[in-house]
Amino acid sequence: MAIDEGASMVQQGDRSEHTLEAAQSAEKALQAVTQDLQRLHQGLVTQLSDEVAQLQAEKARLTAEILQLRANHHALQAQPLPPASPPTANPIPFEAPAAPLPLPKQKSEPPSQFRLGFLLVLLSTMALSFHNVVVRVIGSQSTVLGLFDTGGFIKLGFGNSLLILWLRMLVVLPLMVPVAMVLYPKVWKDIKNFLTASDRKPLFSVVGSGAFLFLSQILIYIAIGQIGPGVAVTILFMYPIITVPLAWLLFRDRPTVLRWAVMGMILLGILFTAYPRIQSTAAMSGTGVFAAIAAGTAFAFYLIFMQLGFRKLHPIPVSLIQFSTIFLLSSVLLVLPFEFGVRVQQTQGFVLGGIVLGVLTLVGYLANNFGVRYMGAARASIVASSGPVVTALLAFLIIHDPLQSVQVLGILLVTGGVTALSFERMKKT
Repeated sequence: MAIDEGASMVQQGDRSEHTLEAAQSAEKALQAVTQDLQRLHQGLVTQLSDEVAQLQAEKARLTAEILQLRANHHALQAQPLPPASPPTANPIPFEAPAAPLPLPKQKSEPPSQFRLGFLLVLLSTMALSFHNVVVRVIGSQSTVLGLFDTGGFIKLGFGNSLLILWLRMLVVLPLMVPVAMVLYPKVWKDIKNFLTASDRKPLFSVVGSGAFLFLSQILIYIAIGQIGPGVAVTILFMYPIITVPLAWLLFRDRPTVLRWAVMGMILLGILFTAYPRIQSTAAMSGTGVFAAIAAGTAFAFYLIFMQLGFRKLHPIPVSLIQFSTIFLLSSVLLVLPFEFGVRVQQTQGFVLGGIVLGVLTLVGYLANNFGVRYMGAARASIVASSGPVVTALLAFLIIHDPLQSVQVLGILLVTGGVTALSFERMKKT
């Protein structure tokens, strides 16, 4: 019995030692697990802290960008409307604004694309300059290229100029409708929304621009008939002398030093160009100069009104409204029971001349439209500012319209001034 009790006590002691060792092992394992968990927790806390710091920094950056965008937005809203820009070609209803909105600006343009745009705008300028020469031929018998005599179908007074403009619109307007639908499919929707809008001021602006363009066209036709296309178109390009002060008055766009210099250059060029005609013994020469000055003044108001209307409407619908306004005004005046001196000496030649004018107008429109797409409106206006020079050159080559040296200097001064304005516009753009 004693032996059995001793053995039992020994066994119990062994079990106690094994139990103690197991407990100690479990405690060490628990401590190791606890340490691992603490290290994992510390790592997660550190990682989360870094991510929170990054998110806070990103939030601060985005907040600063949003504030800057808001500031830019308010600055753009407070910025006055820029002055009316020079037309991209000779004075007809689809000058620079009639071209579709430029394509998204690219960092670089392929040279072939730029050359194509340059050639198209140059073609537009030549077509519209040739248009002015044809007007001269219609109103005065001329020797074309020194080969044959033609022209003199009507005398370019007010009534006959009105008749030419009506015939030209009669040819152009039906052709312009499908062209406009191809170039800008939403043209009719925009016109409908524009005409039914509660705010009538934009509509009055566009119709007013068409009315001033109508008056400018009538007056420039009279001037071309009396002093020739080169001199008349050069004087017409005096419009910056009026648009720059008007933009300052209406849009708070203070003229820069360059604009003041350009105005002086253009004024001097007009004096050089017009003075030989004014001192001429022919009374019609002086009348033609003043008609050209009046045409330039009306054209300046056309640009100002057009600038107001373009806030609400795409340029192509504006062109259609202006064409329609000119056609309606000329139609109404022609049917009124007033004597405007409408006399046609050769009906066949007059009708043919009107068709040629309409075709030249459409060619000028399309070439200008696509040229602006390829090279941009700002650079296209630089090419088109050569209108006075191209008109004078074509008039000299085709019908031998003479110019004195001082008039050539005046034409170059006016062209240089308008080109400088176009360069400034391109720089701002």
